[in-house]
Amino acid sequence: MDYNCGNEWNFVLYYGNGAFTGNLKLHDGITSIGESAFNGSGLRGELNLPKDLVVISVDAFASCDFSGVLKIPNDVAIIGSGAFSNNWRLMGTVEFPKALLSIGDRAFINCSSIEGLVFEDGIETIGKGAFENCYGINKIVCKSEVPPLVMDGAFNGVPKDNFTLEVPESSVYLYQTAPGWSEFKRISAYRNLVIRPNVATAINTSITRDLVLNADDEWEVESLPDWVTLDKTSGTGKCELKLTFAQMPQGSEAREGEVVFRLVGQDYRTRCKVTQYDYAYAEDQILTLQSATKGNGVNLVFLGDGYNAKDISEGKLLTNINEAVEHFFNIEPYKTYRDYFNVYTGIAVSPESGIGGTNTIIYNRFNTTAKGGVTLGGRNTDDSDYEEIFRYACKAPTVSDSNLGETLIVIIPNTKEYGGICYMYPDGAAIAYCPMSDYGYPTDFRGVVQHEAGGHGFGKLGDEYIYHNAFIDACGCACCGHVEELMQAKANGWFDNLSLTGKMDNVPWSHLIFHEKYNQIVDIFEGGFMHTRGVFRSEQNSCMNNDIPYYSTISREVIVKRIKAIAGEEYSFEEFVANDVIEAGGTESAEVRSGIPATIARPAMRQSAPVFMGERPKINAN
Repeated sequence: MDYNCGNEWNFVLYYGNGAFTGNLKLHDGITSIGESAFNGSGLRGELNLPKDLVVISVDAFASCDFSGVLKIPNDVAIIGSGAFSNNWRLMGTVEFPKALLSIGDRAFINCSSIEGLVFEDGIETIGKGAFENCYGINKIVCKSEVPPLVMDGAFNGVPKDNFTLEVPESSVYLYQTAPGWSEFKRISAYRNLVIRPNVATAINTSITRDLVLNADDEWEVESLPDWVTLDKTSGTGKCELKLTFAQMPQGSEAREGEVVFRLVGQDYRTRCKVTQYDYAYAEDQILTLQSATKGNGVNLVFLGDGYNAKDISEGKLLTNINEAVEHFFNIEPYKTYRDYFNVYTGIAVSPESGIGGTNTIIYNRFNTTAKGGVTLGGRNTDDSDYEEIFRYACKAPTVSDSNLGETLIVIIPNTKEYGGICYMYPDGAAIAYCPMSDYGYPTDFRGVVQHEAGGHGFGKLGDEYIYHNAFIDACGCACCGHVEELMQAKANGWFDNLSLTGKMDNVPWSHLIFHEKYNQIVDIFEGGFMHTRGVFRSEQNSCMNNDIPYYSTISREVIVKRIKAIAGEEYSFEEFVANDVIEAGGTESAEVRSGIPATIARPAMRQSAPVFMGERPKINAN
């Protein structure tokens, strides 16, 4: 669930201990966060602080469950005692702004995953135990020529002998003798020498990775393992580099090492860690998980993103892919019609593990990024990331540009943090993002796959859940679709499980209402497509409403029609009825299945409505 503090406030006083779980976005205009405002709230995901923020008070975000890199806005002057304490999942480098004057006692205590700190020259005081037990810190840059006042135990637990404290060249001696700073064993002048990414992994395959080196001056490669090569070993300034892993025989032990870069004539270095792992398959090898035994074959391509070589070598990718496939088929009508499908996957290796977001850049194979709240998608604003996904899918034996409109691509991001989403193209092509949700029934991983992939992506079904108590044609919200979007979907031949009229002879499921097999189930229920009024659905509960493992009857029929059409077989209503299995989910109430009412069974905004895309990028045969 997402919580949004609107910009009509200029401060946040108190939200209450343990009151909320989910993601938090604080809107611009807020200048102060009050004492213990979100202390112990259980909020998770990335924290997006407002750009106008000046004061973060005592314990404001203490003992939450935030993840990702913390971005401190430019105008923040005070970080109070315990402000971010015990947020152990915060990671990456925290860059403190020039306006910051003081960091309070224990402000970041037990933030053990933070990797680096950068202090601008405005910082004056770092409080007692401010970074105590931040064991993961391996880089500190302080740009102030006068060493800031460091109180007792500010850096207790930080491995002070494992890395170089970087300070202005003119101030090295001052830091070497200043209380608190003098505890660091290595102190030297700050230099710009950065390699990104600073980790490169591979499986057995000989493969090339792209690196970018930023340097102040002339640089050279000091050392590298004999099983990797670089296309350049010296240069000046910013350079693009090609790092190539040699083929590793299968059955070999994992090997690791470092590529060490240094500024010429200076004792200043940066490193890129390289690791290669044994694995049964080659990078980008396409695996056939299932071949159709009926019809012409309906194509499904399941791909993982955010799985590095270590993840893959440990079996995480294929385990998650196979679980997603079984979820997809473990619901009617896919269970009955499974033999019509070809199912493929590929060994797509990402440079880094996981999925980045607003504050956290993680380099992965298909650029999957959390774009705010629960929304996942490509990082680039054009279609280039989705084009790359389509191009990769075309590696599968029976997939080509000519049938991508009949092919469903399912991306399994290596994260549990975000809800699902589906990108739908007018020709029928679809990319469904289905993260491995750790939320309980019904919005578990199973629910996400069946809703996003089986419902939106292949079935072309619309959302039946309700967010707003309003008529669809009178709602003024900007957060979801209205009549125009629903009509657009209808024009594409989609969303037959929804109607803008409640007249029995006009709804797409009129032929089911009085049918002897379905007349106790199918009727007309008002509410759907995010609104309580002016839009209608055929059954009280379904997977497209609250993620239960049940598609409504009209939804099952729509899915079967699509399977038959792609498979090259004629659809028969009589055959559909004879083969149709009504699962228990359709006859039980949401209260029985999940303990909460049907209309609110889905956590608000846990999943996003489908995104309607423009014309699909064409994929060259080469």
